[in-house]
Amino acid sequence: MIKNAAVLAGILLFSASALAQTTRVAFVNSEKILLDLPEAQAVQKELESVVKGWQDELQRMQDEFQKSVEDYQKKEAVLSATAKETQQRQLGEMRQKVQDYQVKKFGQGGEMQELREERFTPIRERILKTIESVAKDEGFNFVFDRAGDVILLYADTKYDLTYKVLDDLKRGGSSTKPSK
Repeated sequence: MIKNAAVLAGILLFSASALAQTTRVAFVNSEKILLDLPEAQAVQKELESVVKGWQDELQRMQDEFQKSVEDYQKKEAVLSATAKETQQRQLGEMRQKVQDYQVKKFGQGGEMQELREERFTPIRERILKTIESVAKDEGFNFVFDRAGDVILLYADTKYDLTYKVLDDLKRGGSSTKPSK
């Protein structure tokens, strides 16, 4: 029985060491890839331009609302109760329009978030395909993203595929390369 346990332990130890020798792990920094990829930079500039227009419109609406509030406060003492009520209702409607616009454009699930997803999804998909292609070409079994929620406490830079992925993307590659 002890002999069988020793043989089993030896087999398990041998299997574990063989598995460890064949498993290769690498990492990429997806934030760096997105920052350096010209295609992503162009999309980011486009988004910034659209968002700037929305921010300018929101600022114009807020300024108009603020001016209306100040005008009301100046005239409030001489207004009749009906006029005060009417102006307060109009100010409430203006404030609501400003808030609605802000939520519609910048809120959770708003147009900015939708536009960002729409424009960056094809880029992210291309990056993932390229990471997969580079990992297969380089013989890696696992690739972690250093920029994500996965905490990578130490990584030898010789296993960093970020620049290989970036180079492949900039050359127009993705999954078009045959894997080894």
